[in-house]
Amino acid sequence: MSDQKNSLLQGTVILAVAAFISKFLGFIYKAFLARMIGGVGLGLYEKAYPVYTLILTISIVGIPVAISKLVSEKRAEGKDYIADYIFRIALRVSFIFGLVASVTIVILAKPIARYLLADIKVYYSIIAIAPAIFIVSIMATYRGYFQGLRKMKPTGISQVIEQLIRMTTMILLAYLLLPYGVELAAAGAASGAFWGSIGGLITILIIYYRYKPQTATEQKVKDVELPNLKDILVKIFSLALPVTIGALILPLMRLVDASMITRRLIVAGFTLNQATSLYGQFNGMAMTLVRFPTVIAASLAVNLVPAISEAATLKEDKLVKNRIAKAFKLALYLSIPASLGLFILARPLCVMIFGVAQAAISLRYVALGVVSVSLQQVTSSILQGFNHPKLPARNLFLGVIANAGLNYFLTAMPQLGIRGAAIGTVTGFTLAAILNIIAVFKIIKPDFDYYNLIIKPLYSSIIMSMIVYLTYYSLSHLVDIKIITTLTAVLIGAISYGMILLFNGGLTKQDLELLPKIGSKLASKLDKLGLVRG
Repeated sequence: MSDQKNSLLQGTVILAVAAFISKFLGFIYKAFLARMIGGVGLGLYEKAYPVYTLILTISIVGIPVAISKLVSEKRAEGKDYIADYIFRIALRVSFIFGLVASVTIVILAKPIARYLLADIKVYYSIIAIAPAIFIVSIMATYRGYFQGLRKMKPTGISQVIEQLIRMTTMILLAYLLLPYGVELAAAGAASGAFWGSIGGLITILIIYYRYKPQTATEQKVKDVELPNLKDILVKIFSLALPVTIGALILPLMRLVDASMITRRLIVAGFTLNQATSLYGQFNGMAMTLVRFPTVIAASLAVNLVPAISEAATLKEDKLVKNRIAKAFKLALYLSIPASLGLFILARPLCVMIFGVAQAAISLRYVALGVVSVSLQQVTSSILQGFNHPKLPARNLFLGVIANAGLNYFLTAMPQLGIRGAAIGTVTGFTLAAILNIIAVFKIIKPDFDYYNLIIKPLYSSIIMSMIVYLTYYSLSHLVDIKIITTLTAVLIGAISYGMILLFNGGLTKQDLELLPKIGSKLASKLDKLGLVRG
């Protein structure tokens, strides 16, 4: 039972480490792109990307989540051979859907650029990114299979390789194509998604074929017990389609933003180039920083679906509640300090990473949404694990409506401008998160200690924020190198937050022991020093 309880956090840590590395590499290429192709070029890239994510979501049709859930259930029942059979069928479906999606987006690229995004310069970026849809569709199915096995390393390794190749190729191609125009440089950057996905797919295929001989079953003996192909497809799509509908909402929200924000900024009095640049600052810079601290929640969300599904299948209510409580605690303990930290250091972070101080205008607003984004991701996966994929889809859709309405009216106001888009985004995610939490409590009453869950990380984060503020502005008078003062403030803030949680008992010895490899030794040393509670 101990291994079962620990596996949720361990799997999350593996995915989170990989995601942190990927996001860090993402920071690097966004920083290079911002300086290389400017706000307008980054804006063109960011306009094409929602088209890619929307069509990719359609082509994947929720298969990775369905595979993760079905494989986890069949393994829990001891029917490994059926789990492998389901995976092989899903792989064929992904191949067909991905190929059709890539070809379709190439054919429709020009009308999408001209009429939907109102900027024909985006055409080249859409064409460049389209082939990645086919490759990622296949790769995502393999990742879903391994996640169903509760093996997160293959996903993590392939993510890092994918991002490393993507970063290298997009910077190189953007640099080589820049002399031919900013729109072609943006297209070169967009094509990095294709080259990265090739690297990620090759990586996960190597891992799969090395792993396969260890899990192979005597298929000839089992063939008579295999379920009907039609029944398998119905099962996959009955799980996948509601997830897809829910997953479509977020990229649809970003696509609406890409189309609407530029238009409404023009109404507010900005030129097309100014509006495109502001959108690049909002989505390519501010939102990039906001998404970084939510990688823990995203990693946790991926791991939660099979974890909750497995525990529910085994009818272990105590284990289900335990996993939900841990998920909420991890999300809140990381997102609250991240939100306040991004708010306080908005300007120095934007200058240090992107070289654009103006992006801090958006960041100060969207930083307040870090907690909402994290909780929305975690609670959506909890509901999916309980076979209620329609609920998070509905709730996120309501959030998107709120976001679109506020964006339309607020962004067109000259006194608000891009701040209106930020307010709309934060409001949308907050509404979706609140509705999800209400739905979770209707299904199961988690065992929450609210003082430990909310109050301790909140006042610890407030104290940390004061320390960060004093550290940064004190060092600024002594050292004129912004990168040193900013990184020092971030490091001292992280250390002080951890120490405050140790002193107030928010971070316990049991929490530290769950950390893979270093957890037990760290907990033991801190216990001897009297710095951690049992």
